[in-house]
Amino acid sequence: MKRQLYTIAALVGLILGLIGASGSVSFAQQAGLPASPLVVPATQMPDGPGQPGGTLTIDDTDNPKTFNPITEQESSSSAVTSLLNAPLINTSGQGAVAQAFEVSADQRSVTLTLRKGVRFSDGTPVTAADVVFTLVNVVFNPSVNSDKAAWQVAGQFPKVAALDAQTIKITAPVAFSGLLSAIASTPVLPKHLLAAAVQAGAFNAAWGVDTDPTQIAGLGPFRLKSFTPGQQVILERNPFYWKVDENGTQLPYLNEIRMPIVSDDNVRLLRFSNGQTDIYPPRPEDIPVLRQQANQGVSVLVQQAGTVDLNVIAFNQDTADPDLRALFRDLRFRQAMAYAANRQGMISANLNGLGEARFGPGIASTFWIGDQAGFPSFSFNLQKAAALLNQIGLVPDKSGLRHFADGKPVEFTLLTVQGSTVLTNDAVLFSNDLAKIGVKADVRPLDLNAVIDQLIGSRPPQYQAARISLGGGDGDPNLLRSIYQSSGNLHFWKFSDGSGQEVPAWQKQVDQLLEQQAQTLDLATRADLLDQFQTIVAQNQPLIFLYNAQGLEAFRSDRVGNFTGTTGSATLLNPEILFRK
Repeated sequence: MKRQLYTIAALVGLILGLIGASGSVSFAQQAGLPASPLVVPATQMPDGPGQPGGTLTIDDTDNPKTFNPITEQESSSSAVTSLLNAPLINTSGQGAVAQAFEVSADQRSVTLTLRKGVRFSDGTPVTAADVVFTLVNVVFNPSVNSDKAAWQVAGQFPKVAALDAQTIKITAPVAFSGLLSAIASTPVLPKHLLAAAVQAGAFNAAWGVDTDPTQIAGLGPFRLKSFTPGQQVILERNPFYWKVDENGTQLPYLNEIRMPIVSDDNVRLLRFSNGQTDIYPPRPEDIPVLRQQANQGVSVLVQQAGTVDLNVIAFNQDTADPDLRALFRDLRFRQAMAYAANRQGMISANLNGLGEARFGPGIASTFWIGDQAGFPSFSFNLQKAAALLNQIGLVPDKSGLRHFADGKPVEFTLLTVQGSTVLTNDAVLFSNDLAKIGVKADVRPLDLNAVIDQLIGSRPPQYQAARISLGGGDGDPNLLRSIYQSSGNLHFWKFSDGSGQEVPAWQKQVDQLLEQQAQTLDLATRADLLDQFQTIVAQNQPLIFLYNAQGLEAFRSDRVGNFTGTTGSATLLNPEILFRK
């Protein structure tokens, strides 16, 4: 892949050009609008400006576990919280809650000016104090389960100061390449609703699913109306939202979004085919069926496989079983498992060929080198896998089964998500191939939230192995630090690295490289550091990387306008411009 590099100055120039003004459009001041709303031009709307009103329905895969955008870790929660919240700036170059921002010449600080008159969804004005509270009292708080890795550089958090009620200055201790992406990934929280929880040391439990919706407020296009566990989430439009279309109509267009809880893929497909829902992220096997419904208003979009989101198999190197713990920490075992993963078989059988094999970490395409000659690869080869297991001393007996020195069979539980046919079928295929080389993997499907609990709900985690999908956001290397850095809050295959317990040399190298690239502004030098990062991770396979699936979308184009896609299972992109035809 040909690498494209962009300078930070060019990125900042683009963002300043798009974020700095609300346009020349004139509009009548509407109740709830800030004095300087952001105008979304028609060129950013596939179907042009829409009309207000109507309800959109999209199934979510499981109950949200929380409405807290800082502590949520599962897609069932983020599908909701992403609609309720907004950051100061967007990495796409569009304006957000901040009207403008300026990066200092030494690339250490960013000064941001809030959009005049912007309010939370409960009508409370947003001030610089809310931004300071969000960062200093919440995100940087050692007792809060937040993504701290994305914000730290040189072992420190940036300093955050309110220059006045509308202006904030964020200053890193050194030049920090990830400062803008960290700002863009962090929603602004209402101090008036959450300060008491922080003071009581109870922020991690704040905004649980039993919270009164009137006590939850954000800056997103919608606000929570109701949640009935096991049934559905209902969102209503935020009357104080800070965007308008070029005609001056306040966004969002939709009055309401309904998100029924439906965990089974087959049921979700049936509901969409019957017209009960408007949007459905299909499985590859659904595409032929959905294309036959084109005359019924169904449109299908197929996108190229990217370089960011990944499908992986994780082995818990902190598992309670001492034999498995030692085995999972052995590089030869992980490489054996990488050879035993039939990626092309999974892509052919479970994705209808709509995917590409991957052997290393997901990252933005600007930096990705996974398709370059010489990059570590582990193409399906059971003979190589068996040879590595033999080297460990796990020699098969007469029946072909492998045992530890104490006679215990080499066996582990492989979790996957119940209701996801792709994940479950991948896990079964992997298990069947492992059986051919004397290893037993017991596939155990659980609902999504139960899998998440096993992965990150405790220290150490409770799972032994898991077949999961791993989202990487936009692939910004600094945001990936939460996964690959020892101290990351998503370093779920070996959380003990964060406390310095038996940290392997390669992991220390990864930590150093991620820190160096965070302090590097020259993109060519940064790319070289990230080349090393990707190569080391691929060689050591902390996760067994499988493939990138092509993006698939299905929506009712006869009913929904300005659809631009989803991420995960139900997280809507650009929800404010969606409208009902």
